[in-house]
Amino acid sequence: MSDISKPWDWSKNTQEYWNEPSAESYYLLQRWKDKKFSRFLDLGCGLGRHSLLFANKGFQVNSFDLSSTAINELETHRNKLGLQNIVCSIGDMRQLPYPDTSFDCLLAYHVISHTNTQGIKTIINEIDRVLTSKGEFYLTLCSKKAWSFQEAGYPKHDDNTVIKIEDGPENGIPHFYSDEDTIKELLTRFKLITVKLVQDIFVNGSPLHNSWHYFILGQKE
Repeated sequence: MSDISKPWDWSKNTQEYWNEPSAESYYLLQRWKDKKFSRFLDLGCGLGRHSLLFANKGFQVNSFDLSSTAINELETHRNKLGLQNIVCSIGDMRQLPYPDTSFDCLLAYHVISHTNTQGIKTIINEIDRVLTSKGEFYLTLCSKKAWSFQEAGYPKHDDNTVIKIEDGPENGIPHFYSDEDTIKELLTRFKLITVKLVQDIFVNGSPLHNSWHYFILGQKE
């Protein structure tokens, strides 16, 4: 089965949450500043909440997303703020337009799961390729403990992937789901620094259906 990926329909987004940097990003910002990292890839940047945060703190930021709507909005914010250290690109995560070892650090927050099993392997290969030796990444993956995988009844694309059928920006989007063994297999070439399994009960004040994600900090050897 060939790999697939599909962008969010940001025109249907109604959540201000996606404009606010994640709590984890502030820790990563300080960690990577302490390590003297400077070249940052916001992989699947969406509306650019993390790109703007890192650029404001002096990182050279590359912002990458498959959605032209999201990138156009980020460029508007970038230009309004006069942040010349953000370079925006539109494209697919399965084929990044950057030379080998281009980045010291990489954030992929709630994004690389938007593919299937073959696609996630391709994306991981690209992450490995564009990170420098001893560079670090932080990424999230959907967990198979989630309601959306176990109980929602969404159509299955493969053993690890469902296609979400719901109102909103994720309608028709593939979602790859992991477990502990799958993560170890996918990331075997990296040093895993921390792997956390987290349940979201409320997001932006709204209750969720049994939502679980892995939060992974790793290093390229």
